[in-house]
Amino acid sequence: MKSRNRLSLSSAIKNNFLFLFLAVFVSFSARAQDGVVILTDTWEPYINSPGAEQGTAAKLIDILLYYVGVESSWKYFPYEFSFYEVKNGRGLLSYPYFKTQQREGLVLFSEPIFSVTSKVYYNRAFTSAEVALSAYSSKRRIGRVAGYSYGQSIDEEVVSAVVFATEIQALTALFNHDIDVLPMTEGVMNHYLSNNFPLRKQLILAIDDIADTSSLHAIAAKNIQGKAIIKKINHAFKILSAEGIDSIQTTAAAIPDPVDIARLITSEGYPLIIGQSAADGDSIDYYTLPQGSKALVIDWSSKITEPSSTDRIYKNMMDLSKVVLLNGPHVGRELFVRNMHIELLE
Repeated sequence: MKSRNRLSLSSAIKNNFLFLFLAVFVSFSARAQDGVVILTDTWEPYINSPGAEQGTAAKLIDILLYYVGVESSWKYFPYEFSFYEVKNGRGLLSYPYFKTQQREGLVLFSEPIFSVTSKVYYNRAFTSAEVALSAYSSKRRIGRVAGYSYGQSIDEEVVSAVVFATEIQALTALFNHDIDVLPMTEGVMNHYLSNNFPLRKQLILAIDDIADTSSLHAIAAKNIQGKAIIKKINHAFKILSAEGIDSIQTTAAAIPDPVDIARLITSEGYPLIIGQSAADGDSIDYYTLPQGSKALVIDWSSKITEPSSTDRIYKNMMDLSKVVLLNGPHVGRELFVRNMHIELLE
């Protein structure tokens, strides 16, 4: 009888152990296989295009989801469509979004994940700071990118703006003087000017004292699954931030390196400033440039960058450096000018 009881007890222990093992295995498997599709769109440098190195904001949300055992994958659509899918419960998660009163009633928002500053920009080749401010205040000749928010204060001023599909299209309109002002997130503007318009980035300035610093969030569908994923994201961010994980604070976009801005001046014996389309060759066009023209030096001559074995300065003065004009009748044109005409500005 005692032997039979011991056998029953042993079987019970084995069965309990097997049940516990299966429960742990199932739990681990479910955690390992848990996954979510993030609806997004290219928003460099925060969300880079598919196949490119991961943007700073994309890397951040992946870290948060990995921490809570959720495998993430990405699907790219226009932000307007992604928001529509999440609002209607056909998509679970989308990222990143500014939080507005209108959006808040339609989807679930995570806690703030990172923040950016948006400004209003103008092209100083065509527009002065005063004209840009007037255009913005009167809500005329303003551009914006479809589906984007620039923070609540700026959004209220650009409701009737001309809508462009992409940042490149909007910036091109600003360069072509099709619009006077364009709101854009500071990091995004720096990225596109440096990577797509490096020779003209000094033409674009921000209107002083107009800026909106706002947080960005993940959004989820208003259902049980949406509540669960937002809870996990908030939990991960709270824990990792408290632990001082540096990767949680790396969404700031790099500011472009300083550049050499110059004023073109006349020189003794040379009362006019001449710019030429090429340094040498048979087919060279020559342009008369107004004194005081501003230019960005993009390629200094070797007589400037390299030491000389003599102190005779004539050849140094007459050598050519390449500039891009920032104002005047030939704004945006790349020309070669004599070193003696270049005076650097602070």
